[in-house]
Parts: sequence; structure tokens; C-alpha cells
Amino acid sequence: MLLPSEVPEESYFWTIQTDDNNDNLPNMASSGCDEERAKMVDERRQRRMISNRESARRSRMRKQKHLNQLWSQLARLCNENRDLEEKVSRLMESQQLLLQENVNLKQQVSGFRQILRDMELEQQLVAQF
Repeated sequence: MLLPSEVPEESYFWTIQTDDNNDNLPNMASSGCDEERAKMVDERRQRRMISNRESARRSRMRKQKHLNQLWSQLARLCNENRDLEEKVSRLMESQQLLLQENVNLKQQVSGFRQILRDMELEQQLVAQF
């Protein structure tokens, strides 16, 4: 199938064929037809040009709208990423504090167990005497 741009302009119009028997008729009607045909071609070309320009304008507007949406999405995602990085940083600090607190509590438990063992040994010694 041919695209409109590939179809010769002559195929858009009906052609008028004359019989060779009418050679004696004046040739004025033919030139009026040619002028009208040229006028129609110009009008169609103008309409096509206007239509193409409008289509291109709409396409540019859609592209600009899409680009604006992408920029908005980029800004939103950058903000979200920054917030998440801050949250991760706070959580890591909290984890470090909790790990240190856990180490301290384990040391206290170990110390209390040692005190408890010492007390049990002392009780056994007292019970022996």
C-alpha cells in the first residue's frame, strides 16, 4: 500500500480524456480545468501542511508534558531517596547504640553470675562449718 506522500499527485484527480473527434472545439475549457485542478491541489497541500503543523504542535506538547512529568518524578524520587538514606543512617546509629548496650548488659550479666557463684560458694563454706 502506498503512503499518501508516495502516490503521485495526478492520481488524486479524475483526468478528462477528450476524443480525437472533438479537435475542432475551443481549447479554453481545458485550461480552466487545469487552473481549477491546480487550485484544488494547492488547497489540499495547504490543508495538509496546516494539519501536519498542528499534529507536530500536539506532538511537541505531549512530549513536553511527558518530559515535565519525568522531571517531577525525578524530583520526587530524589527527595524520597534522600529521606530513606537519612532513615537508614538513623537506624544504623540506633543499631550501633543497641549493640553497645547489648555488650554492656552481657558484661553486667556475667558480673552478676560471678557474684552469685561467689555467694553460693560462701554459703557452702558457711554451711560446712
